[in-house]
Amino acid sequence: MNTRPRRCTRSAGVTFEVPVLEYLHELARAQERDRSFCINQIIREHATRHGRELPSACLASDEAAPSEEG
Repeated sequence: MNTRPRRCTRSAGVTFEVPVLEYLHELARAQERDRSFCINQIIREHATRHGRELPSACLASDEAAPSEEG
């Protein structure tokens, strides 16, 4: 049984400069993670350095997606 919490994500198209994409690929391979994980981690670290903590993207297993009720 998978007990990891589900992550709330959205896809976004991003264009990278070739050297940046090559570095990202090397970083992902070295950390044995996918590129999305590395990008998210880099952005979270940047936000923290600039005084902004980003909330977790994980939903608890019993937490449903936000309802449309106000």
